[in-house]
Amino acid sequence: MDEIRDQLNLNELFSHTPQMSHYVYVVAFFCIVIGLLWGRFKAMHVFGFTVLALLVSGFMGIKHLYSAAVNPSLLTVMALIALTSVLKRQIRLERAFKLLGKKPRTFLFGITGFTAVLSALVNNTPIVALLIPSIKTHARKKGWSARLFLLPLSFAAVAGGTITLIGTSTNLVLNGMMLENGIEGFGFFDFVLPGLAVSAGVLIVSILLAPVVLKKEPATSTSTENVEERAYTTELKVIPKGSMDGKTVKEAKLRNLPELYLAELYRDGKFISPVGPKEVLQANDTLFFTGALDSVNELLDQFPYGLSNVEEKFKVEGRSNLLEVIVPNNSDLIDLPLKETNFRSRYDAVIIGVQRGGQPLSGKIGRMVLQAGDLLLLATGSAFAERNQKNTPLIPITEYDRVAENKLGRERYFLPSLFAIAIAGYMLSWTLLLTLALMLVSAIACGLTHADKLKQEFNTQLFALLVLSVAFGSAVVEGGHASYFIQQLALPENPTLAIAGLFVGTLLLTNFMTNVSAVAIAFPVGAALMQQYGLGNLQVFLPVAFGASASFLTPTSYQTHLMVMGAGQYTQKDFIRLGLPVLLMYSAVALWVLL
Repeated sequence: MDEIRDQLNLNELFSHTPQMSHYVYVVAFFCIVIGLLWGRFKAMHVFGFTVLALLVSGFMGIKHLYSAAVNPSLLTVMALIALTSVLKRQIRLERAFKLLGKKPRTFLFGITGFTAVLSALVNNTPIVALLIPSIKTHARKKGWSARLFLLPLSFAAVAGGTITLIGTSTNLVLNGMMLENGIEGFGFFDFVLPGLAVSAGVLIVSILLAPVVLKKEPATSTSTENVEERAYTTELKVIPKGSMDGKTVKEAKLRNLPELYLAELYRDGKFISPVGPKEVLQANDTLFFTGALDSVNELLDQFPYGLSNVEEKFKVEGRSNLLEVIVPNNSDLIDLPLKETNFRSRYDAVIIGVQRGGQPLSGKIGRMVLQAGDLLLLATGSAFAERNQKNTPLIPITEYDRVAENKLGRERYFLPSLFAIAIAGYMLSWTLLLTLALMLVSAIACGLTHADKLKQEFNTQLFALLVLSVAFGSAVVEGGHASYFIQQLALPENPTLAIAGLFVGTLLLTNFMTNVSAVAIAFPVGAALMQQYGLGNLQVFLPVAFGASASFLTPTSYQTHLMVMGAGQYTQKDFIRLGLPVLLMYSAVALWVLL
């Protein structure tokens, strides 16, 4: 196998001077940083094009990609995500919520603390997905605003992930990079003390400030808790030969509607906006109304023979089939026009409205290109719950009647088997990957999942990003490119200042790109500083890990932020108002503990 890999090393086919290689990698490094900060391209594409260019030009060998693809830490990330998706279905929250407090602030303390502890042990994205609808329902019953809890929930999940090696993919990816380059990896409990410290800081600031800075409701709706009152852009059609066919907008009484605005008209492939009062409506015109769903339904009731909504199968009756969902970051719906996704047959549902960043999207729904974190309002059919389980699941933020799971009688053995496998793994010194693999086998044996479902849970885009970023980082370190340029810089004699600078730099990067991307950029710099100052692995890479987890300022910096953004109708200002104080506390505690 080694001979095959050596033959595939394209570096041997080209003759490059070491200095030329140094400068090429510096250019590649800055191209990656600029591409990620620009935000026009996915991180996977930025790393992919850069690595491809290095491979073709002979500055990088195939061996780096091969080694990254079989890296145990990266495979562990994927196994942990799959296991968490199984575990979340075993968590029952109803009784727990009763114990978390009867007042908003005490409940906030309880739910954020619970989330932080849980996120230290399992992947936090499925956990947040599980908690969102339950928190919204609980808050509505209590007469509280869910906005108070959802953003602190996401912040707690991020902070809690720093407590253990497996708490966040950031730690595992960084550990994989270290092992890939002959650097001693992290111990499982190396993160505990600093992780507990920063988590406590995050929770304290969130609990104190959230009731103050998140109190204001968004201007886009009269209520964030009721689906019927939330603002969406909804499309209705003019019924041929109906009561509105041939009438002007004014004659059809579509002007000055209560809590509803006729924003656009679509006809013969063209949009008409603004829609004037003298515009004559024609058969099959598509009208786009922005406003509360309740007002849209009142409009349909007022003009039953003039306007039509979705087909009869999905007609909204008594709000019983309305469901709000979030598009997850691993969905195959992302970057595709809705008309090309076969959405109706895949999910047995139609999309009534779309929100992005708390704002209703305008335009023809079939032509919309969805993004991660988009909030969809669905009119669902009877098979939605079942089909949502079979496809890449959309994340409900309102509770719905889930499909009854097939009980095989073996489910009760699952949790005891997990404990038995964990104890055996510890006593027999199994690798984490082997332990997780056996846990997944146990889940299959107990009837809680199956091979096809696990295949769906495998996020190919995430895995590709992990492989590409690790391969690039390994090539930079192996070639000594980062070390070469570090030596050219006038670094401070005190290594503490240099490491503090690396922490701050990683922190800034992670808030404007993915945490994995931030780690991939910071790792070769950290390896060079480690060599330059003769430091230990924990002295350098623990600050990198904590810097890469400091995602609090922007909704795009972490997947759980995108999820709660739509559910709580947060804006970028909300992230700044709460996230900045949280980030300052997190940074102060991390630097104090680690340095």
